[in-house]
Amino acid sequence: MLKTLYYIRNKKELQELYLSQMPEKSIRSEINSILNETRKDISPGMRLNAKNIRTDEAIIFIERNGTPDGYLLSEELKIKLNYYREEAQKKKLFLKKINHVS
Repeated sequence: MLKTLYYIRNKKELQELYLSQMPEKSIRSEINSILNETRKDISPGMRLNAKNIRTDEAIIFIERNGTPDGYLLSEELKIKLNYYREEAQKKKLFLKKINHVS
């Protein structure tokens, strides 16, 4: 039976959720890549040493890697994931328009 995933609060939880699907090194690399994208205003050393992750960062990870094996997303996480996808699509269309014009 699948468990419902309500939140991911830190890197350790994220790693534990995805270890059956991908190597630990890949998980760490991916989350650090996401932190570099989402926390540009924080020094690189502080970004990589961060233990906690925000829900939006976990959503990006889920979008890129799928839902962890054995889990369903809670309604709240599904809503946030759909919102993230819609915003990403809008951004893509906007960039396409800009590139088409220039």
